Amino acid sequence: MVFGVGEALGLFSIGASIFGGASQASSQRTAINNQYKYDKEYTDYQDRTNLQNWNFRLQENQVARQNQDNNLRYYEQSAVRSYNDQLAIRDYEFQNQMRQYQQSEKIYGMQLKFNNQAAQVARESENRRFQEILTGMAFDQQDMLVKMLQEEGQVQALGVSGRSAGKVLASAVASYGRNQAILAESLVSAKKETKIARKQIEMEKYGADLNANARRMLAPIKAPAPSAPLRMPRAVILDPPKPLELPDPVKGASAKGSAFTILGSAAADIAKLGGSAGWW
Repeated sequence: MVFGVGEALGLFSIGASIFGGASQASSQRTAINNQYKYDKEYTDYQDRTNLQNWNFRLQENQVARQNQDNNLRYYEQSAVRSYNDQLAIRDYEFQNQMRQYQQSEKIYGMQLKFNNQAAQVARESENRRFQEILTGMAFDQQDMLVKMLQEEGQVQALGVSGRSAGKVLASAVASYGRNQAILAESLVSAKKETKIARKQIEMEKYGADLNANARRMLAPIKAPAPSAPLRMPRAVILDPPKPLELPDPVKGASAKGSAFTILGSAAADIAKLGGSAGWW
């Protein structure tokens, strides 16, 4: 087959296009391989970076939890210490009040004992006074009796008889009777005074007992215990989800063209030239 000049030039152009396309396709394959290698390394690097960041966030959360727990435990321990101090102060104050109350009861008992002794002394003194009155009355009665008998003896000694003697004796007996009545009235009065004095002693003792009782302390009551401290709430710290691995890169997916695309373009040029030359 003989080709004309134009056909020869066309074949030359097609050959050049084919060789040029092959060269371009080879360069493109190299670029695709390099891009794929880069994409794979970048994907691995990004996965490692994401995992490293995730682990760092986990460590941050762990440190935050530990710091929070340390702070809250400090406040809880401080609250427990304060609670124990309040209990100790409460017990100390109660024990101190108990000592004061016991001392008050001791003084109260001593005061009652003193009041009883004082009242007993006053009773004995009143009894002695009344007994002295009775003794004095007995002596007075005896003196009056002796005096009456002496007057009667004097009448007999003088030899007075008859009506005169009777008058003298009657006068002596009457005087003795009056004196006896006076003594009896004095005895009644002394009994009344003694009764009043004894009642006064009991009233004074009762008043002294009341005063002693009024100075007594009330039995202390232990104050209620303070509320026990509560455990402080902990904040919820969420961990981030574990990062997913990036999808593996697809070879040639990011390339602008491929070797097959370039070779296909060259084949189309050949087909076009052959059609114009009448090869088919």
